[in-house]
Amino acid sequence: ASTSEDALLAADALLAADAAPWVDAGPVPGLAAYPLVGRFPEGGAFDPVEGAFYVGSLDDGRVRRVDRASGEESVVFEETAPGTWWTLGMHVDAARRRLFVCAMDDQREVTSEDPPYLGYVWELDLTTGERVAVHDLSDAQPRATCTDVTTTRDGTLYVTDREHPNVYRITGGTVELFASDDLLAGGIVGLNALVPTPDEEALLAIVYLRSRLVRIDLATRAVSDVEVDGDFSDLTPALSGADGMAFLPDGRLLVAFTSQLNTVTATTADWRAARSSTVDVAEGMTDVIVAEGVPYLLNGQAVSFALGREPEPFALVRFLVP
Repeated sequence: ASTSEDALLAADALLAADAAPWVDAGPVPGLAAYPLVGRFPEGGAFDPVEGAFYVGSLDDGRVRRVDRASGEESVVFEETAPGTWWTLGMHVDAARRRLFVCAMDDQREVTSEDPPYLGYVWELDLTTGERVAVHDLSDAQPRATCTDVTTTRDGTLYVTDREHPNVYRITGGTVELFASDDLLAGGIVGLNALVPTPDEEALLAIVYLRSRLVRIDLATRAVSDVEVDGDFSDLTPALSGADGMAFLPDGRLLVAFTSQLNTVTATTADWRAARSSTVDVAEGMTDVIVAEGVPYLLNGQAVSFALGREPEPFALVRFLVP
């Protein structure tokens, strides 16, 4: 559990004095910052029904719940099957009381297969915490991986693969290849976050490095780069890239880079073009989570994890977008 004093100390550590307008969000439930016990939380989500955040871990693969009011942190799910487990992107389907979790088995020490990872989507019951289904992405692509998952309003799941230029669709428990295109490929790291546009005419995906915003038409499956006017890259530190993404209620899109936050606004109604503005943030951000209209940045230090570093602290921090 975290205290208000702990939260303020974490906020002070994460928010540099010269950082862009990080301000108190006013009368918002909960704390300004949540120090996290779980190490290297790459992705997260918010459940508005119970008022709780969920975060994963690149360190132990556990799924943890963080109470918005108190900051109390608890483990709700841990994989017991053999493997070295990571948990990455997450999505809450509040209406159906489901938490969908991207999970990967890191097999680098036990296989020469390429890529040396296996990707799954875990489906957890938010009421009981039990896992009710495991969706194996290899049903659609041999040695598929999993970086993020989202749903449309009808409950259809869509999933990104960082090692293949693919987006998968899951309906009725069946995994299929939905879209595959060279525009979905990255350099060092490929696809990451995924969200539907507010009108659900398309999916928006980000490629981590070289960072790009990509549109996938839900009707035709056509893939195209979004023409972004403004900065859409993060070059410091090394291996920085576009990592997390979420919509604000006013239709603006937030994109969390390793050391900056971009606010992206559509300049065409179909999200084929947009403009982007940038503010610097503390190094180590891995996701942005919008909870009842209020944005929070997740400092999960994924680059440090990849480089074998031991950073502190891990935290979830509230802020306002100018």
